[in-house]
Parts: sequence; C-alpha cells; structure tokens
Amino acid sequence: MVLVIVILSVLLLYVLQRILYKKFWDKGLAIRIRFLTHSAHEGGSGTLEERLENRNFLPLPFLHAKFECGSGISFNSSENVSTSDRNYKNDIFSVLFYQRVRRRLDFEAVRRGYYPVRSADLVAGDLFYSVHMVKSFPQDTEFYIYPRLLDTSAFDQPLKKLIGEMAARNFILPDPFEFRGIREYTISDPMNTINWKASAKTGDLMVNQYNSTTTRRIVIFLNLEDETVIHHGPLHEESMRIAASLAERLLRTGFPVTLVTNGRDVETHEEFPRMDANGVTQAEEIFRVLARVDLKPEKTEFAELIRAEMKQQDFEQAGYILISPSMKKPLQEAFSELSGFASALYVTPLYNNMDSRIEEDAPFSYLRWEVKGFA
Repeated sequence: MVLVIVILSVLLLYVLQRILYKKFWDKGLAIRIRFLTHSAHEGGSGTLEERLENRNFLPLPFLHAKFECGSGISFNSSENVSTSDRNYKNDIFSVLFYQRVRRRLDFEAVRRGYYPVRSADLVAGDLFYSVHMVKSFPQDTEFYIYPRLLDTSAFDQPLKKLIGEMAARNFILPDPFEFRGIREYTISDPMNTINWKASAKTGDLMVNQYNSTTTRRIVIFLNLEDETVIHHGPLHEESMRIAASLAERLLRTGFPVTLVTNGRDVETHEEFPRMDANGVTQAEEIFRVLARVDLKPEKTEFAELIRAEMKQQDFEQAGYILISPSMKKPLQEAFSELSGFASALYVTPLYNNMDSRIEEDAPFSYLRWEVKGFA
C-alpha cells in the first residue's frame, strides 16, 4: 500500500510540475545579449555578455541559450559553437528561482564585416526534462570588424608626388591668419611651420596648422567590381584595407578625405553615397562603411562613377587615388580623362603571378601592391 501511495505521489508530482512549467516557465524570464565593445579591426578582439534573469518561482535547471552571429567572429572557446556561414552559439545554464546569471565570452575578430545579433532563443525543460519549451527574445546589439590597418610606407613617395602635383596645379598656400591647430610633424611639412614651444613641451616635433586658401581634398576611389567572372575576394578585401589605411593616414595628417565606392551595404543592398570626412575623428565612419560592404551583389561600372566625379564643382582641385584590382580598358580611359584635369594615382592590388595591364604611357601615377597568394 505504501508503495502504491509513493508511486501515485510521484506521478502526481510529475503531472503537476509539468502543468506548472508549461504554463509559467517563461513568466519573468529574460535574456539580453550585448557586445561590451562595438568594434575592432581584423585581428583584434572583443567580448560578448549573456545575461539571464529568472523572476519566477520555478527553477530552470536545464536552460539553453541560443543565438547566431557571423562566422567572422571566433569565440575563444569552441565549446557549444556550430560554425558554417554563421556562428551558432548554444550555452547551457542552470538558473534558480529569482536569480540573475551573467556570462562573458571573449572572441577574436577574424574577418571584416558587420555582425548583428537580433534574436536569442531560450529552450527550457521541466524538472524531469520530459518536455521542451522554446521562446524567442528580440535583441539589439552589433559588432563591426573593420579592415586591418596596413603599413603604408610604400605610399610615401607616391603621396608626396600626388600632394606636390596638387599644390603645383592649384597654387595652394597656407593662410597665416587662419590658425587651425597643432599636430605632429611629417616629412612633407616645411621647417618654418614647426612650433618649437609645443615641441619642447611634448618631446616630439609639432607643427602649426593653418587653413589653406584652397581645400586640399583627396578622393579615394574604391572599385570592388570583378574584371571577369572569376571572383578574387582576397584582392577586394586587401583593397578595403588599403582604403582604410590611407584614409586614416591622410586624415591624421590634416587632409580631408572623400570615399567613393561601388560596394553595396550588406543590410540595405544599396550603394553607399559619397562620403566626406574632415578630421581624424571621422576615420571610424569610413571604417564602419567598409565593414558593411557586401562583395556579392552586382556593382556599378566604376568608370561611370569617375565621370560623375568630374561633374563635381572644383573637382580639379582634389587629388585622386583609385584602388582597383580591375584594369578594364574603359576604367583606365575614364581615369586617364580625369587625370588630365587633376592629380591622380592608380593602385592595383595583385597576386604575385598576375600581370599588370596598366598602359606604360598612362598620364597618371601608378603603384602595384603585392598580395600574398596566387590567382
């Protein structure tokens, strides 16, 4: 008789807890996923936090938290991670009643991109783990992996030539009555701009900055179209690294920068508008645009964008840097036409075994950028 009572009690407990969990398991339950930092360059790192809260009288001994993000984020612990074109994270928690649990996950920023987390699922079981309950919770957090910044010393002479040609074309003279600030000395600065008092105070050579009688803007053309049906993704990724590195360098040395690209936004699938940056603090805005570039969609022929640029007011006063693995004849013709009016530099990121087809008598300056690998 006692055995029967025990069995009936266990069955009653089983049925009762099953009913209670089915009806009330998610009451007061919440999860929040958030990136503690919101950006890093390729090769950097970040931290993601999971926070679960159970404001309920029911304990959840078996609780799975699941969410997905791009595979360009590599969690330092591969445990409970399924990777394909996305990262699927599945963490197991045991949360008692009226308890909050936090867990931080460190990760490596492996590949350039934009990585939002928009949803997280909680999968729970009852005390006997005999039934599974699932609920989705909206999230709003994102992480940008910017292109890696490269050593741009190979551009020292080409940039010096480009800037010199801009000055010669436009007779740019600093206005001594328009003081703008102080920055670190670069090899292109004249000695008479050195601020010796500021240099003594900082221990580094510092120069005065003045507003110019003409704005010396440098336009970076970033062409991401493929020349043939063969897609050379690594060359385009290197092109974006070059664009990011040059933009950061030029802004740091006081040159306003404009970015023009035919890349498309990974979220809206629209081409990016022409983007102007006027100070080093705006370099991150360019990095953010480059992180959001999706290389898959069809792109506008860049020759069209070059000719559209020539309709800009005072375009002759700017300097132009075209970064493009593609060397299509219409592209070279359009850039040659532009270089008849303004200073111009053509940069081709190419594999070691790829030949350059830039014409020897081209009217613009040219730099070949070697990329490791083979076509």
